[in-house]
Amino acid sequence: MEQTSRKLNPVKLMILVFVLLTAFFLVCKDILLQSGVDPYVMVAGNLILFIVGLFTIISGLKAIRNPNPHVFVRVYYAGFIIRLFVCALAAFIYIYLSKDGVSKPSLFACLGIYVLYSFIEVFSLKKALRENSNG
Repeated sequence: MEQTSRKLNPVKLMILVFVLLTAFFLVCKDILLQSGVDPYVMVAGNLILFIVGLFTIISGLKAIRNPNPHVFVRVYYAGFIIRLFVCALAAFIYIYLSKDGVSKPSLFACLGIYVLYSFIEVFSLKKALRENSNG
């Protein structure tokens, strides 16, 4: 029982990463602006990636409990496609609205956040899948 209280829930981990990244972007706003990174684009990108990542990890954790293994595969790939289209749509909207003022470093930094949330999701789902097959 003590061991389960020490484990960090994947949802709590996502929330922790979201809060830390958002705080960093807001506290270091001047440093980011000097580097050519728009902190508000970073906060918006972080929020979008957090919401999509939270949705995909929760649906993936539910799918792991299903006895049919095909459900997990379908949910995982659907989450991947949803994340890809939401990110592409958000990038296109940002590029369209900002016209000449597109901050390329911000877009690439958002790509880094995308990789971070994807890593958390894959690592958490892999761990949950392993625990489910052992238990």
